[in-house]
Amino acid sequence: MFDSRVEEAIQQLWVDPWNGDGEHAKKLLEEAAEEGNGDAYYFLGRCYLGNEFVLPKFGFKEDNERGIAYFNKSIELGSAVGIFGARRVAGFKPKCGSFIQPPFLSLREVWDAVRALADEGEVFCQYMLANAYYYGDCIEMLEIPEEQVDGPMIQSFQREAIELFEKSIKKKLVLGIANLIDILSSGDYGIEENPKRVQELIEIGAKLQHPYYECKYGTQLEDTNLDEAVRLYEKSIMHGEDWACYRMGRLYTYGGKLPQDLQKAMYYFKKGIEIDPDTIGCNNSLGEIYFKGGDGVEVDYEKAVKCFERTTKQGNNWACAMLGQCYLKGLGTSVDYDAARRMFLEDPEDELAAVGLGEIYCYGLGVPANVKLGMDKYIIPNVENERAKEICADYRSGKIGGKKARLHMLCVEMFSVQ
Repeated sequence: MFDSRVEEAIQQLWVDPWNGDGEHAKKLLEEAAEEGNGDAYYFLGRCYLGNEFVLPKFGFKEDNERGIAYFNKSIELGSAVGIFGARRVAGFKPKCGSFIQPPFLSLREVWDAVRALADEGEVFCQYMLANAYYYGDCIEMLEIPEEQVDGPMIQSFQREAIELFEKSIKKKLVLGIANLIDILSSGDYGIEENPKRVQELIEIGAKLQHPYYECKYGTQLEDTNLDEAVRLYEKSIMHGEDWACYRMGRLYTYGGKLPQDLQKAMYYFKKGIEIDPDTIGCNNSLGEIYFKGGDGVEVDYEKAVKCFERTTKQGNNWACAMLGQCYLKGLGTSVDYDAARRMFLEDPEDELAAVGLGEIYCYGLGVPANVKLGMDKYIIPNVENERAKEICADYRSGKIGGKKARLHMLCVEMFSVQ
């Protein structure tokens, strides 16, 4: 097994993190590392590679250079878990030029060492080995010739992954739940789907205080037990989940399941943005409140634009349509018809974007007027939209499209009635 200090640090940082003491775990790992323990160097390295590897609550400042240096030290000291784990880090290449270091002569020997630890019950090794089966790393490490890999073999790897993930979860390590759910819900490689176990895993994740599963389970309870859903969201927020901030905020915003309270909604959306400045749901919803106002919240188009800009950079189509409207009307920003058109074209099937494009083409805003395109492609298919109705009225009266417009609109209306 690992050095007792390493084992305790694993428990503190990954098995029971919400009751864990990050500073104590760090001291244990540093003490063991100073004595030349390669395993300690590997787990220290994980701590400095960002929130994907360790929870932000422990306060480890992301330092990739430091994390990689610790990985290299772990490999140089011949840590099987260090060699095994470092291979899964995208782009990492060992400083010494090879993952295979004494006392190991091959990746197969590294695999066997980690497998032995997993068989003895070491929970983190069970998780790592399960991932290796799940992602197919086992093929190279077990030195299986590529021509021998077939469907039944891959299926056997997935079954090995299931068994090992289940063992690690039984010992309260929740890191493998997502991949296990994927195996049991995708139906890939001939593995039978198991929705009952998937649901159990979501509930286990929530019970073990994993913020994502607390929120996920909360979403399932909104329609049947809203009080419990709220309790789970609040716990998830306390554990640092921005998605839970979004779910809580939506309960209080326009058409939410709790009495509308935009001040409360804004509190949760801002909290989510504090957790993750790029969170799409919270930025969009906060932008919507600034755009519409209500409940004592003043309309503030400039703030709305800033929110929408954060998410359009990530390709969010809803925000593109909203930002396009801001450019089209000069709301919180200068009028920019070209920018509006670019935003709308990100998703021209969206009603708001389509009506915006129709307005641009019908009135010749920044482009040569093309009333036929604007009406036939964008406005008429969305004629129930209030702005589309106004454009139709201008078309019917001849304000756009000329004299022929009235006859064309009459034909369209007659056809619609039929």
